[in-house]
Amino acid sequence: MEHYLIPRKPALGFAGLLLALVFVNMTGIVSADRIVGVIPVFCPFEAVTGIPCPGCGMTRAILNLIAGNFGDAALYNPFCFFLLFIVMASILPPRWLEKAPPAVTKVLPYCYTGVPILVIAFWIFDRLLPVLL
Repeated sequence: MEHYLIPRKPALGFAGLLLALVFVNMTGIVSADRIVGVIPVFCPFEAVTGIPCPGCGMTRAILNLIAGNFGDAALYNPFCFFLLFIVMASILPPRWLEKAPPAVTKVLPYCYTGVPILVIAFWIFDRLLPVLL
């Protein structure tokens, strides 16, 4: 059984980009706080429906995580933490998971199922209902 939700190559690319952004932020070359306002934000789902999608705010949330602003990241999109967990689980070598306790390998598929359910519930109660009411 594959132990990851995201295919390995895109997960490695995303993890590499995150590490590069963390390095650039830590060295002071470019602050992640400055990048937050510069990146153009466009959501096709919101443009068509007028309702923010479940992923809205994820780019700003990840950039705030890189800058160390965990509270701001959670305000933009609290599921950025789950995205990082899924990416980290996806880039682990399969042999590491074989050495993991059986409880971990049994729980991982439930995490992959539970997180999308939480994302949809959050989207309905936090983003969809306020727009409709």
